Amino acid sequence: MRHITKKQNIGLTIFLFSLFTFILSQLIVSSILSPLGIQLQSLNSEKNYLIEENRLMEEQIAKTNSIHVVKELANKELNISSSSERVVIYIEDTTIIAER
Repeated sequence: MRHITKKQNIGLTIFLFSLFTFILSQLIVSSILSPLGIQLQSLNSEKNYLIEENRLMEEQIAKTNSIHVVKELANKELNISSSSERVVIYIEDTTIIAER
């Protein structure tokens, strides 16, 4: 009878050690993943904000589809203007032949 009790004690010890190890590992994993989950949630919120901002910009581009509106916005807001004076240069050279 004494022999069965020792096996039971060893089995109980192994079970308790395994249970303690499992619980400890779960606590460690949870403590590592919790900050990552918070960071992921923050990045997801930022992504949603950027998607909404992108949608608004696309909507604004669709409204300003006219080339004249785009030129005016570029000139006023970005100080980009195209030269209104165009220069055309003609070269007269009889040795040049256009080929297809």
